[in-house]
Amino acid sequence: MKRKLTLLFLLVAGIVFFQPCQKVSARQVLKSMEIAGKRQILSEKIFPFLQMALETPELKNWMEQNEALKELLLAKKQEIKDSVALNGRMEPKPNEFIVAPFKINEQELATANAELASLSELDFMPEILKKMRAEKYFAIDSTISDRQLIVETFKREIAGVNQLINTYALAEKTRYSFIDSVSYEVSSDYYRKVIHITALNQADELDTLNVFYQPSLSFALWLLEINKRDEAARFEPMEYGENAKAVAQIKATNWDEYPYSVILVPGHGPEEEGVDLSPLGMMRCKLAADRYFKGLAPLIILSGGYVHPFQTPFCEATEMKKVLMYRYKIPESALIIEPHARHTTTNFRNAARLIEKYGIPMTKKALCTTTVDQSFYITHEYFQKRCAEELGYMPYISKDRLSRNDVEFVPTRESLFIDNKDPLDP
Repeated sequence: MKRKLTLLFLLVAGIVFFQPCQKVSARQVLKSMEIAGKRQILSEKIFPFLQMALETPELKNWMEQNEALKELLLAKKQEIKDSVALNGRMEPKPNEFIVAPFKINEQELATANAELASLSELDFMPEILKKMRAEKYFAIDSTISDRQLIVETFKREIAGVNQLINTYALAEKTRYSFIDSVSYEVSSDYYRKVIHITALNQADELDTLNVFYQPSLSFALWLLEINKRDEAARFEPMEYGENAKAVAQIKATNWDEYPYSVILVPGHGPEEEGVDLSPLGMMRCKLAADRYFKGLAPLIILSGGYVHPFQTPFCEATEMKKVLMYRYKIPESALIIEPHARHTTTNFRNAARLIEKYGIPMTKKALCTTTVDQSFYITHEYFQKRCAEELGYMPYISKDRLSRNDVEFVPTRESLFIDNKDPLDP
């Protein structure tokens, strides 16, 4: 995934930089990339197997040529065309009627998985499977067979596509609907019209889609965009933007000079409209600055996305970064933002991902510094139970408590597993 984002960056940068007689800033390059690559970034982050298959020529060609999968695609295209067909005036149809053909039902899934089960035996698959296992995105259990890895990954990602459609077209409840739900009243005439027109536009592109799940995947991604729920793609690729200076500094860091690799600071979102940073967020910044100036770690990871209140315009991580830079005068090269986490569980999980991605030692102890309320919560057995239920694993190994505000931990590689049940932060 990192390689794909890098190639996308270089492509867009090349398009921008080679405009004649025009000076272009890094900010403009990243803005161009954000516009051009947002859908691809969302797809790669939420549905890595489905997107990888579309970008791997041998695998994509096999899916296009497989007779059973071709039949699925033809049937789905016809169902979509029938559901969006206009009869005289433009009168919005029920959302359930419009979106039903875009979802992949149990019979279609069974047919597809019966065909995909044979993939592991094909000549071009060993390298793909080797990469899938190395990247750790696709399975927590490394002992499952190649066949299981393919079938279970596909089944999980298709379930994620269906869930996304159910949530953002039909208002199906999520675990945290008060912050993650659809942005409109789905039964309103306006939103019914939006759904119908979105489906119509998708139907216009059917002739360009040759893999049986592409109409479903594309429609699901459109639902995220029209609901302004593209949080997972915001700031990406961070190593070329907000985190560029810190990533450059990492290469020159002597880790033996510090007792900890990073100081993790989980965000705290305000509940009031128009408030950029909560009082507890401010206190956590003060605590982190104190530990940084004591030389406990060379880097601070600021973790927290656009969470509270619903559809807030403020990102916890970037608001904390501003405070640490401008109030406490901490250099930007010491600050890493993690702007996607929406819960305490994913503060730790996402920090582990950046530690691995940026080449920070995974086995070196890190420090979580936060206010007393959260600090004791993260070492309570209830939090461990929550991690097991929501993530399926512990994203860190807990070490010693140093104070009411400081807990040592070591990140775990299970954190690399992609959870597409939460499309806003998979």
